Amino acid sequence: MKKLLILVLLLAGLHPAKSQTLQDFRRDSLRRAYDRETIFVFANGTRFAKGGQAYSSGLGQRNLQKEFEFSPYGMAEYRGYRKLKNISSILTVASLGTTIVGLTQVSGNRGRSYWAWWGAGIAIGLGNGVVSGMANNRLQQAVWIRNRDALTSPAN
Repeated sequence: MKKLLILVLLLAGLHPAKSQTLQDFRRDSLRRAYDRETIFVFANGTRFAKGGQAYSSGLGQRNLQKEFEFSPYGMAEYRGYRKLKNISSILTVASLGTTIVGLTQVSGNRGRSYWAWWGAGIAIGLGNGVVSGMANNRLQQAVWIRNRDALTSPAN
C-alpha cells in the first residue's frame, strides 16, 4: 500500500505545473481592464453598464455623457447621436400632432382633408423611424470608439 501511495505521489509530482505565462498575464490583465473600463448601453440608451454595475443614463443622459469625456472622437460621435435623437423627438411630436389634427378633421366633418393630415403624420413617422435608427447607430459607434479608447489609453 505504501508503494502504491509513493507511486501516485511520484506521478503527481512529475505532472508539469502550469504557470502563468506573460501572454496569459496580458490576456487576464486585458480582461480585467475590459470588465472595469468598458461600457455597454441598453434599454434604448436609458441605461448603461460598467464594471458589472447598471447605471441610469440620467436626465438628458448626463451620466452617460460623462463616460465619453476622455475620448474626443467618442464624444464627437456621442454629440452627433444627441443631435439626431433631438431631431427624432421633434419628429415624434410633429407626427403625433398631425395625426391629432387629422382626427379633429374627421370628427368635424370638414371634408376629406383628414387624409392629408394622416398621410403627413405617417410620412413624418416613417422619417422619424429612419432618423431614430441613424441615432442608435451613432450611439453604438460612439460606445465602440469610447471602449476602444478606454482599453488603449496610457492609464490602462
